[in-house]
Amino acid sequence: MALFMRSVVWPARLRGAMVLETLREFARSARTLSGYSLLTGLGLLLGLARELAVASAFGLSPQLDVFVAVLTIQLFFGAQVGNALETAFISRVASEGKALIVYRSLWPAIYGLALVHVGIIGCLAVTGSFLLDTIFPSFDRGQLELASHTLHALFLPIIFASTAGLLRGALAVLGSFAPGFLAGSIVSCCTIVSVLFFAASLGIDALTLGVSIGNLGVLTLFAGRLVVLKRDVVSVTSPALSPSANGSWFVLWGAATTVLIGELVYAGMALTERSLASRLPPGSIGAFFYASTIVSVPLSLIVRPVTTMLFPRMVKMFKEDVRAGLRILRVPIAALVTASIVVVLLVSLLTEPIVQTVFVRGRFSLDHAKLTASILSVTIFALPFMSVGQLIRNGCYSLSDYRSPIVGLVVQWMMVIGLGTLLLPRYGARGLAAALVSGEAAVLGVTGFLLMRQVSRS
Repeated sequence: MALFMRSVVWPARLRGAMVLETLREFARSARTLSGYSLLTGLGLLLGLARELAVASAFGLSPQLDVFVAVLTIQLFFGAQVGNALETAFISRVASEGKALIVYRSLWPAIYGLALVHVGIIGCLAVTGSFLLDTIFPSFDRGQLELASHTLHALFLPIIFASTAGLLRGALAVLGSFAPGFLAGSIVSCCTIVSVLFFAASLGIDALTLGVSIGNLGVLTLFAGRLVVLKRDVVSVTSPALSPSANGSWFVLWGAATTVLIGELVYAGMALTERSLASRLPPGSIGAFFYASTIVSVPLSLIVRPVTTMLFPRMVKMFKEDVRAGLRILRVPIAALVTASIVVVLLVSLLTEPIVQTVFVRGRFSLDHAKLTASILSVTIFALPFMSVGQLIRNGCYSLSDYRSPIVGLVVQWMMVIGLGTLLLPRYGARGLAAALVSGEAAVLGVTGFLLMRQVSRS
């Protein structure tokens, strides 16, 4: 009898301990996530202040159209190259579980990135003007000259942003996420100060100056944080490095190159959007930019903290058990879809009041607000697809599958080109916005299908 009671009591205690530990882990994660959400919220407030300063100073002017168009190129060669390196670095190094490997893997990647910078800057210096003239044929001669000038001025931010992305990946593997969430706040603060103090004398160049200083500040923060963390690492006995971490840095660059192909497709799609919008009345590129700014608020506040924290854990889980790794995505996906639908319903009902309250001041008029609101009323419906899409992409990257997201992005690009060209002449800005939403739905569907097929084979 005593043996029977013991066999009942001990499993019950064990289950109770497991449940208690799960609850404790959830509470710790919730506290951490709330802290990152606060940092993200600060970044959003500063980002909103930045857009208010830019809108008040420049409105929906042709000069702002030029800056937004050229910024797309800078974002690809800067931020998106950095994102590709971050993704590849995490997926290659996170499973090793040794902090020292992070630093020994980081330096070869930095040296390789320096060589890539030489090639990028050289190509842009030679072909930049031709590319701008080809992509934006609707720009007049003055806009094209300003575009070429702005592109050359953004060479330094390209270097700063791509290098910072690589360092952000190293910090993520080490479990230091806070600097990454502060990056947007730093860029926003520098841009606000630059616009407020130098817009009258420098014009649109004040934006370029703010972006440059902000990205330099982010790079300095990331590098400083890595130096501080290394003090704790060097005191530990140096472990023997695995072959993947010692000398095979080209594997990292091979993975990053594959991811970068996807980023190139994404940049091509963004440039296609800007090019199609340039056929609309002046200011339309800026209107799409401001509409996307509002859509990015819930993405930054909710989606980014979740996906950033989950990614290193997903890499480990998918390596141990693919199906178990897939199961951990169910709750985040359900939460993101629910939150996205609520946001879509609220924003779609209050589109014009939101845009007018946020942006109408200075040179941003009511007519500008109506155009932006008409675009936002359509693009907000892309939010659920964008929310889940990042988790699905990270699932593919956790399996070292870099091709499925590329296939999805190619389908998305084709959707934007085909539907945008078809709908733009008849429906104007709203037609292009509908094409963008359809593209987001397509990339989620294709990538999700390919991920599930790969999981079923494993």
